[in-house]
Amino acid sequence: MMIEAALAAEAGSTVDNDRISSRNEFEGARVLVSGGTSGVGLVIAKEFAAAGAERIVLLGRNAGRGVSATRIVGAEGAAVHFVGGDAGDPQGSGEMARQASEYLDGRVDCFVSAVAPGGHLGPLDRQDPVELGRVLVGLVLPVMQMNRAVLPYMKEHGGTMINIASDAAKVPTPGESVAGGAMAAITMFTRTLALEVKRHGIRVHAVTPSLIAGTETAERLVADDFGARIFAKITEKAQLGVPDATDIAAGVLWLASSAAAKITGQVISINGGISAG
Repeated sequence: MMIEAALAAEAGSTVDNDRISSRNEFEGARVLVSGGTSGVGLVIAKEFAAAGAERIVLLGRNAGRGVSATRIVGAEGAAVHFVGGDAGDPQGSGEMARQASEYLDGRVDCFVSAVAPGGHLGPLDRQDPVELGRVLVGLVLPVMQMNRAVLPYMKEHGGTMINIASDAAKVPTPGESVAGGAMAAITMFTRTLALEVKRHGIRVHAVTPSLIAGTETAERLVADDFGARIFAKITEKAQLGVPDATDIAAGVLWLASSAAAKITGQVISINGGISAG
């Protein structure tokens, strides 16, 4: 119950339906959220449920979080299922997609990769060279593997794929050379994939937040002096307000909605005015 209470606090006690396209926009939809058991992914799943999605599958590593998250999302009226595994493992990602598709009746209308963006902040000369490969692989591979694994279940009916990355892909920020390189890889992957799969009626986007208020990732990144200084400067620039997870979810749902039916291959910043690009 402690896990569930923490997750409920992350997701918010209510969903603000005025911030999403329409209560019934996703009526009957099948939705798959990788990283959907906590943080931004959990809020995205919850808002899809509130907007009428019929079935939702949450992918994650932690079974305890998974069980609690299904209750939280299910409270919005959707049928929710958890599938555990490692999105970065080629065989594991394929098996996760297969199990998810069975629960979703073989159809995925929207896939969201919300594996927490991030990495170790700090100048490159302070990074452990042994860790560089692990960090890059850990940030990029789960996104690519799950996109690849889900594609076969979207080709027949079309749909939308949305990858959560970071504005580090666009805006050079001291201390984010490694994370920025990884996020840039995700955004270029996303844009190129959009061109590859448009003939199947599949649209692909990336959403790139900067600092997301109220998340564990934000707390971790500002825990040391270097990160605290960097993000204090970023917060000053966010004169529209530092986005929270609900702001990110609202953007995701709009991109997945019929209002964006003619849009694909976009990398959208949701950052409160920190930058424009």
